[in-house]
Amino acid sequence: MIISHKHRFIFVRTRKVASSSLEIALAKLLEPNDFATRQSDREKQTGQLFPNFDSRIFGGFDKRLRPIFPYGHAPITQAYRLFGRQVEDYKVFSVDRNPWDRAVSTFFWSNRSTDMRDLPEDEQRSAFRAFLKSSAHPGLKRRLFGINAHRDISQRHLYCIGDVPMVDFMLRFENLNDDLEQLSTFLDLPEPIDVANIRAKTQHRPKTSRAYQSFYDDETRKLVEDAAQWEIKHLGYQFDNTPPKFAPDPNRSETKARYIAKVSRK
Repeated sequence: MIISHKHRFIFVRTRKVASSSLEIALAKLLEPNDFATRQSDREKQTGQLFPNFDSRIFGGFDKRLRPIFPYGHAPITQAYRLFGRQVEDYKVFSVDRNPWDRAVSTFFWSNRSTDMRDLPEDEQRSAFRAFLKSSAHPGLKRRLFGINAHRDISQRHLYCIGDVPMVDFMLRFENLNDDLEQLSTFLDLPEPIDVANIRAKTQHRPKTSRAYQSFYDDETRKLVEDAAQWEIKHLGYQFDNTPPKFAPDPNRSETKARYIAKVSRK
C-alpha cells in the first residue's frame, strides 16, 4: 500500500497484477511524510527504504482480536484505521485482473521454487487442477489467519469494505498502459505513471504458457467462476474478454464514512 499526502491518493496493492512494478513507479512521487508498506522489489531498485517507515507500526486489533500491522498487500481498511479522517477524501485506486488468468499466474508463482515452469504442459495442467481445488475454497487457516492468502483467486477483500469497493479508479491488468495514462490525469500528476521499463517479479511463468485458456477444462473453469462471482458480476470479467470500464460504487462514500467513524483513532 502507498499513501501520498501531497497527491492525496491511496494505492491498494492486489496480487499478480504488476503491483510491484507499479509501486516502484509510484515511489518517485513520495515524500518523507508519506506512507509506504515495505516492498523488497522497490527497495532493491531504489536502493533505499522510502519513505522512512517503521514496519512495526501498530494499527489496533481486528474483529478476531489479532494485532494489525501494515504489510505489502494491506487492505484499504488498514489505511482508514491508521489515518482516519485525514485520508477520508483521498482518491483510491487499485488493479484487478481476469480471475482465470490470475489463477494461472498465481499457480506458477506458488511453484516458483520448483521446476514447474519446465514440465510438459499436460503435467502442468494436472498440477494446476490440484492447485485450484485447494485455492478456490480457502480453508480455516487462510480464512482466520491469512496463511497462504497469496493463493486467493479473488482479491476484492483488499479494496472492499463488505461488498462495496472503495475504489475511485480501477486499473485493468489487461489494459494497464492505457489505464495508467488515464489514472495520471485523474490524479492530476505532474507526469504519466509508466511501468514499461520496470520488470519486478517476472519469469515465474513460462513464456510458452501465456494463453491461460489452455490450462482449463470445464471443471477448473467452473472452480474459478465460483470463487470469482463478485468480479464477474461487478467488474464484468468473463473467461475470454477484457472487462468494460470500471464504474465506482455510489455507496462508497457512505460506507467509508461509517467505517471510519467506527474504527478511527484520528
